[in-house]
Amino acid sequence: MSSSSRPLTLPKSELDACQLEQEHVHKVYNEIAHNFSNTRYKPWPRVVDFLCSFSNGSLILDVGCGNGKYMNIRNDIMMIGCDRSEGLLKICRDRYFEVFLSDCMNIPVPTNMFDGVICIAVLHHISTEARRLLALKEIVRILKPGGQALVTVWAKEQEIDNKKSTYITKNAKTCPIHTKNETTNELIIHTPRTEFQQPDCLVPWAKPTEKVLRYYHVFIKNELEHILNHISQVKIINSYNDDGNWCIIFMKIA
Repeated sequence: MSSSSRPLTLPKSELDACQLEQEHVHKVYNEIAHNFSNTRYKPWPRVVDFLCSFSNGSLILDVGCGNGKYMNIRNDIMMIGCDRSEGLLKICRDRYFEVFLSDCMNIPVPTNMFDGVICIAVLHHISTEARRLLALKEIVRILKPGGQALVTVWAKEQEIDNKKSTYITKNAKTCPIHTKNETTNELIIHTPRTEFQQPDCLVPWAKPTEKVLRYYHVFIKNELEHILNHISQVKIINSYNDDGNWCIIFMKIA
């Protein structure tokens, strides 16, 4: 399943993190771009609500825009997208969306540029807390003072108030392909549609001829808030769980 015969482990250095994300995020999404895009066509209602909260003429950046499913929600605001996957960006360009290639930790736009930012299901592909903090700092940097961002990530807790998310298959039995070795911090391969056993894991995606593994860090409750508390220019507006995803709306303050 993996392109490497060696067990994959949590990164111990910046180089390790870059290599893990290159092999099991960036490379994978280029390989599965069209198949992935075909499964991602329905906008999440609460993301739509957030986009509808902005005034006419607002400038919004979609960080990790994927196939651009949020790019044409409104025709009275300016939506721009960026993504690390050239395959997904090609799909966006074929749909005549304004997009550019960018890593979410180093977005090549001026400071204080955007009225709003959305970052949907992106941060959980970043493999260290330090790098996740960098990505959030970059979102804050590019927001105008008073601008707001919505960030969503997969939740480790897929059952809230005795209600399972739609990600979990009814009566599914968890059966990880590997168990985590506490000495080596080996990443387990998660069984899709089951409860997450570890915060860091590899999630299979079935291609026509093989399976590829995507890296995920699934977030626990209040983890996003904990990271944002390290950024002085942030005021948290709202945080909530949306069907197995932790979501947070925050404002940049002067």
